[in-house]
Amino acid sequence: MRRCVLAIMLLLGAATPARADHDDAFWGQLGHRIIARVAAARLTPAARLAVRDLIPGETLASVASWADSIRPSRPETGPWHYVNIPIWDSVYRPKTVCPDGACVIAMLEKEIAILRDRSKPRSERAEALKWVVHLMGDMHQPLHVGDRGDRGGNDVKLTWAGKPWTLHSIWDTGLLVATGVPEERFVVEIGRTLDQRGDLATLTRGSIVDWAMESHDVARDVAYPFLPTSLDVDPSYLAKVRVILEDRVLRASVRLAKVLNEALAKGAAPPPRGGARRAPPPPPPLSSFPSSFFLLPP
Repeated sequence: MRRCVLAIMLLLGAATPARADHDDAFWGQLGHRIIARVAAARLTPAARLAVRDLIPGETLASVASWADSIRPSRPETGPWHYVNIPIWDSVYRPKTVCPDGACVIAMLEKEIAILRDRSKPRSERAEALKWVVHLMGDMHQPLHVGDRGDRGGNDVKLTWAGKPWTLHSIWDTGLLVATGVPEERFVVEIGRTLDQRGDLATLTRGSIVDWAMESHDVARDVAYPFLPTSLDVDPSYLAKVRVILEDRVLRASVRLAKVLNEALAKGAAPPPRGGARRAPPPPPPLSSFPSSFFLLPP
């Protein structure tokens, strides 16, 4: 387990943030674009052609934040971006945390099913593709899944470099603002890492529920407990979480590619559906992780 988006960002985020008004619109787009670009490079020829047919003139990266852009005009889609699973729970209970099917797990499963269904109108499948690209990224942000009764860290007010933030905004975008790392470098380094790994089949094993519960466990085991009691975040927090964060981005990228390759293949079988299931074992101890590739010379 080594690399991923929101993570990658945090890794280099030990610098002072460039601003305090949380420009999520821009930096959120950057994170989603990185995931989309890495995934696009791993598509099969059939999937690549299908993407071109569904969104002509666009790319996965260019539509990666479409789901955020429509929230003002379609406010009912807001809950689709997250699911609040208590960190003290250990299973996904849809009747409790997603009773109306309006959460990131249920909507991702629904949109994947639409994308696979060639009997659906092209416009509907094109929109489903945009949702899948975006929600896969959201679901791998731990605080879009794990919750401590504080709306996934949105109610946890903290300071970083003397500026006000929330725990959720730091994991979403805040630390990315401070990196100054070009998008291209992120994409190249994640792709290079994936090419060198021999465990991609293991990383892509499981269901949407499994992957969501993995994020839940990271929120429970890393995002919340490593937060200083003073709520004054300094580089030591970043040093503790950066590799796990990178890993979330890497996993989001390779799993998005897998989902799209399967959904856009001819004669694809229905994907496994979610229920009250457990995730794979939690990540190994941080001490077992290698250092970040961003510490290496370019």
